Order: sequence, then structure tokens, then C-alpha cells
Amino acid sequence: MQYVLDSPGKINLTLRITGVRNDGMHDLASLFMRLSAAEKLTFRFRDGDNVNKDLVRVHGQVVEGRNILENVLQTVRKTEPHLPSMEVDIWKQAPPGSGLGAGSGNAAALIRWLSWEYGISLPVAEVAKIGSDVPFLLEGSPFSFRVGVGERVFGDVPDVSVSFKGVIAIPDWSCDTGAAYRMADEFYREGWKLTEEEAFREALEVLGLLERQERVGLLPNDFVPVLETLHPEYGLLFQAAEAGGALAWGISGSGSSFFCLFGVDPPAGLFTKLLKDTGFVRKILALG
Repeated sequence: MQYVLDSPGKINLTLRITGVRNDGMHDLASLFMRLSAAEKLTFRFRDGDNVNKDLVRVHGQVVEGRNILENVLQTVRKTEPHLPSMEVDIWKQAPPGSGLGAGSGNAAALIRWLSWEYGISLPVAEVAKIGSDVPFLLEGSPFSFRVGVGERVFGDVPDVSVSFKGVIAIPDWSCDTGAAYRMADEFYREGWKLTEEEAFREALEVLGLLERQERVGLLPNDFVPVLETLHPEYGLLFQAAEAGGALAWGISGSGSSFFCLFGVDPPAGLFTKLLKDTGFVRKILALG
């Protein structure tokens, strides 16, 4: 029997770096917004007495190295060692390094299904080791403010009564997270802008403005100045969003994806403008 799962993603409406841990990892404070069906998984259990190895195939994008779903299955088998071998196909939309948490969404979708079917419950610390965005995507909330590396909920985010339409533009380049953090360390060497508490208040203000359909403009993300230095082309995307009447726009995570949000359907010509006029956008995804 073949199973089909929708796989979520995310964008970061706000993102602040608040510190560096002793182990070199950075602490973040970020307002996450869930993308409900960014990609798709199909899978089945492998039959046969001699089949004792998982098979994971990726379609639509090139993903190098060990796939995150192999890590999921290895972790799950610590609790459920008799889980049969699986054959999984991932139907990718977002390339690695796009900042949309698509790989973490693949992991969250499979973990959730296995928890339903097998009653497996993984500790948050184990889930976070698989991918920093997995805890949020596994939770299922439309919005969440998270700190640490994304594993801890901070404060209560109110329910939002409106849904946003928008556009996600994936440029030709991908962003190396480690390199982005190193550049951020240099850029903010005199200190990080906000504390967790300040970042939380900022996020609530942004969300409130969006719910009231008031323009926010460029969304706060501590990686934006760094990424604009590397890729000044982001300025063209920001200009296109502003000219198109977007409520808010920004970069998700440490890049590379740009997104803009509207209270109503985005202007039809915006998709074409982003693709044709810039010359560096490889893919457009509709949001909402």
C-alpha cells in the first residue's frame, strides 16, 4: 500500500539573532509562519525477508549527501526497532539552502505519520537534532514564536483571523547557513540588536499590523544586511513588492528565498515581473 503525505514548510516573518552559545551555536528569536503543503511525500513499506534497508529518492531538486528522512528513520528505530524498511519518494519544490524549511517539513510529515500509526513520541531534543525547524513544523500551529535554535516556544502568539496571500521567489543562488552566521558575527560584532523579550514584542507588533491589513514594509531579519551585501539583487525584489502593493516583504531564514505578503490576491503581473524583469529568479511559488 502506498501512502501520500503533504509536507509543510515555513517562512520567518521576523528573525533576530540574540546570542552565541558556548558550543558556537547561535540563539534565535523568530516568528514562524507555516506553509501547509510545500511539498509531498509518497512511501510504502518494503516487502520481502531480505529487504532490510530504507530507500529514499528525491525528485525535482538535487539534494546531496545523507537525506534528512534517513536520520528520521534511524532515530525512530531506537524506539521502534521492528519498523519495516521503507521506500520513500520526496517530490521537492524548494531547493536546499532556500530558507523555507522544506527538508525539515519532510521530516515533520513522516514523524507525525509514524506517531499516529505506531504511537512513537520523540523528545523535543531528539526532534531538534534532526532539523532546527522540525519542532515547529511538527507542532502544526500556523504561527509560533520560538527561541534557541527553534526548539523552544516563547510566549503566546494570538490567533490571527485573516489568511495571507503572497508570493515566494527562489533566486538562482542558495545560501550557506554557516557562512551567513559567520558574516552576521562580523556585522554585529558590537552586539546583537534585540533580546528575546524585545524580539517577541516586535513580532507581536508585526503580526498585529498584518492582521489589520496595515503596511509593514521590510520585515525584521538580522540576516538581511548581510545577504544584501552578498546579493544586491534583493533590492530589486523589495522594490517589486513595494510597487505591487504588498503589506510586507522579506527574506526567510538565512536565505535565500524572498517572500511578500498581501491581504488580497497579489497583482497578476507581479509573478511575471519577478520572473522576467529580474533575470535571477529560478522559481515562483504561490503563498496562500
